Formats: sequence, structure tokens, C-alpha cells
Amino acid sequence: MDDGLNNQAIKANKGLGDIIIGPFIQFDPVMGQDGPKFPHRFEFQINLPTGEYDHNKDINPGANAVSLDPYWAATYWLNPKWTLSTRLHYLYNFKNNDPNYSFGNAEDIQAGQALHANFESSYAVTPQLRLGINGYWLNQITDTQVDGENVKGRREQVWAIGPGAMYSFSPHDHLVANAYFEQDAENRPQGTGMIFRYVHHFDK
Repeated sequence: MDDGLNNQAIKANKGLGDIIIGPFIQFDPVMGQDGPKFPHRFEFQINLPTGEYDHNKDINPGANAVSLDPYWAATYWLNPKWTLSTRLHYLYNFKNNDPNYSFGNAEDIQAGQALHANFESSYAVTPQLRLGINGYWLNQITDTQVDGENVKGRREQVWAIGPGAMYSFSPHDHLVANAYFEQDAENRPQGTGMIFRYVHHFDK
């Protein structure tokens, strides 16, 4: 993060972020001659305000508000090696009753609703290695409210794209790397992100 003032204006909080729980329904996949052709699921994701939060800080790991973020996710096999995937979200935020100091004496703030999505396309270069492209898009569709009043000119938007890769050490162990280069951000920071994930499937 760079505030243009040698980071003298930014006050950041450290600690753990919010807990996310997500009961989901995994539907039976549509099968093709070579295996699964179209698996999909619906998840009712809930973000709980358990993370570190201080209204006197500009950046916090926790949001201090409950939010609902249900999504539908699906993958389509163009052929046995090439896939297209997406995850489509609708985000609803409840009130934060301890607003950031920048809102003065406000009693509560409620972030606007948003639509956002992830997408990727990847190709199996070898049985262990997949390479592809990934990205995301976000658009806030309602105004943020402060003490119940709409605040104009604060709606957020951004999109990003970048390369991705997955290496499978076994059918149960996978290392995933994704890079995202953000574009056209409004009312939010813009930058580059790198994410590394290690996925292990436990035996039943």
C-alpha cells in the first residue's frame, strides 16, 4: 500500500481476518463419454465479524459486519484437457455499528450490495501440471448508507486478470498459484495480487 506520503497517513491494523462458513449443495455432474462434463454447486457463504477491527485504523483484517455472499460455481470441460470455470456471487452487507473514524460521529455504516465473479480457463500440459488464465470482476450495485442515508459517489468497481498454474503431487495434493493485475478500480485501492494455495483432500 502506498498513500503517496511515505505511508505516514495510513494506520493499519494487524491480526486474523473474519471467519467464513459455507454450507453447500454439490449437484451430480453431467457426464460425457470421457468423464465429467459439467459439475456445479451452490454455496450459501456467510462472513462472520470475528477478525481484528479498530475504527481508528484505515486498514483492518476484519470488517466488523456480517455479510452474506452466496454463489454458484461451475466447470465445463471443452475436452478432456481444457476447462472453463466460473463462480458468480451476490454480496449483501449488514451494518457496521462502529464505523471508521473518517465518518465522524456516525452511528452506523452499511456497505452497498455488490455483484462479483471469478473466472478461469486452464489446460492440462501434463497429467500433473495445468496452466491457464484467471481473473475476477466486482461491481457495487447500491449506495453505501451512513446512518440510513445513501452516500453518492462511493460505489466500488474493479476487474483483474492474470496467469495461473496448478501442480498436482497426487490425486489428493495440489499446489495452486494465481496472479491478478487489477484494472479500472473506482473508490478502492488498485494493485497486483499473488495467491498461493495448498489443497489436500482428506480420506473419508
